[in-house]
Amino acid sequence: MWEVRVTPCGDFDNHPREYRNFTVEPLAAAMGAEVVGVRLPDLSDEGIEELKQALYRHKMIYLRDQHLSHAEHEHFASRLGPFAVDAYTQGVPEHRDVHPIIKEADEVTPSLFGGGWHTDSPFLPEPPSITTLRQVEGPPYGGDTCWTNCALAFRHLSKTYQDMLRGLRVHMSAANNFATQAKLRGEAIGFGDAGKQEQGLKGSFHPLVRTHPETGEESLFICDTYAVGIEGMTTHEAHPIIEFLVQHTVQHAFTCRLRWKPGMVAMWDNRSTMHLGPNDYDGFRREMYRTTTAGGVPA
Repeated sequence: MWEVRVTPCGDFDNHPREYRNFTVEPLAAAMGAEVVGVRLPDLSDEGIEELKQALYRHKMIYLRDQHLSHAEHEHFASRLGPFAVDAYTQGVPEHRDVHPIIKEADEVTPSLFGGGWHTDSPFLPEPPSITTLRQVEGPPYGGDTCWTNCALAFRHLSKTYQDMLRGLRVHMSAANNFATQAKLRGEAIGFGDAGKQEQGLKGSFHPLVRTHPETGEESLFICDTYAVGIEGMTTHEAHPIIEFLVQHTVQHAFTCRLRWKPGMVAMWDNRSTMHLGPNDYDGFRREMYRTTTAGGVPA
């Protein structure tokens, strides 16, 4: 295991900007912010554009006391852009793009999907851009979600290391996660669709340093769960680079952590973040629903 010995400092800028339709209160120095003073279904077209700009700046934003229905959630998410293909789950009845993430109180499992640092479905040729997640019911404690700012982490690498990474392509595949889940659960875990499973196992090659299509910001496209290699390198050559980059990126200084409450909605930008949902709430029911917005080919 790599140990990161340099404490990040200096290049932190998560201060809020002024918006006409709501106010923003930063969550941490590295990233994250609460959007205050609006209910998502009430946003005008101008408000939706401002919300996107706040999201691109803070990487993750959240709102309290939204209590969205499936229909409201789906309609709001449709205003962000076309829906992405969900690699793992089917939507709820009558709302196929609203996907349930539910763990019952009596469900005990050694591992959950989403329990390791990852970005959503990077093994797809066109990974999703934005994920929107809401809580209906949650534990009194536990069940938090953590995010890390992959653009900030890239800026804290030396210029020499940055230059070395540019031009490399990372191989993202669900093969390792698929095998791990199956082994831990003692049963076969599938995608529910043969075509999706084939693509998930085959994976895709993407730039290791990607450029955000809206902001032009460079960011590491790295993932502890799905990054399995680097194009043109042997496993022994690629593994130390991937391992170092993951450990560098998930340093606490680059992260934020959200304690969920029922009715809360969070959104994050998969193009510049990783996230993690610890499996730390056995004995409590947690009911969440998510939508994902389509993204283009990473560049």
